[in-house]
Order: sequence, then structure tokens, then C-alpha cells
Amino acid sequence: MGSRTFTLAGARGASARIYGHGNARRWGWLHADLGDGDVLELVSAVSTRPGLSALPPLTFLQLPLDGQDLPRDPLFPAPLLRAQLGLPSWRVHGLISRRRLDVRVQQVASADIRLEKLGRGGWRLEREWHLDKTAHAEIGLRP
Repeated sequence: MGSRTFTLAGARGASARIYGHGNARRWGWLHADLGDGDVLELVSAVSTRPGLSALPPLTFLQLPLDGQDLPRDPLFPAPLLRAQLGLPSWRVHGLISRRRLDVRVQQVASADIRLEKLGRGGWRLEREWHLDKTAHAEIGLRP
């Protein structure tokens, strides 16, 4: 077998580790290919550190949508996102700037994603996706 080299330029990546704190106590991870180059990357985690382990999961996500990153900085909306981690399904929902996101994951590799935008008349549906057995998700629940 020959070897192949792939050169990446401007490629984005992410890590779900809690640096210096070991593995998370509980976590949920989702990679959802939404089509047209749009991909939702999401990780929710609870630290194993004393005190921090009692806090709810903190969620970071990145959604390049129509060539723009939503959110621009994943740290800012993290406190406004809520995660309910469990089996066989889990959910992340909350606010990102003037948008409301609701992600429901089934551990059979399915996900429903709803993005709404706040306008003059209230919330309106901006985008909606249903991934039927094409999402990549992982859940970890340690005692």
C-alpha cells in the first residue's frame, strides 16, 4: 500500500478535553453534518474536580453557517446553554446572541436541530435539520 499526504490549510479543529483536569465526569459530544458545508460541533461536559463536579454541564459549540461562525467566540454563549445528558437521548438548548438553539440527540445517531432568530415579531424559525442515523454522537455518564 502506498502512502498519501493530505495538506490542510485553514482547517478548524477542536478538542473536548478538560486540560489539566483529566476526563469529564459526564459528557455529550455531537458532530452533525448539516449539508452545504455546514457542520455543528458540540461538546457538553462536567468536570471531575471537587466542587466543579456538582455544576451543570458546560456546553461549547461551533456552527459555521453560510460562511460565518456561530458563535464568533464559543466561550460567550456557554453559560447560556443548558444540557440534559442521558441515555438513550440527550438535549442542549439555549441562547446564542439573538438566536435560540435546540438540539435533541438520539443515541441511534439521529439528531433534530432547530435554530430560531429573534426579530420584531418575536422568535421565527431560521433553520431546521433532521439527521436520521447520520449524526455522530457520544455520551459518557460516570458515577
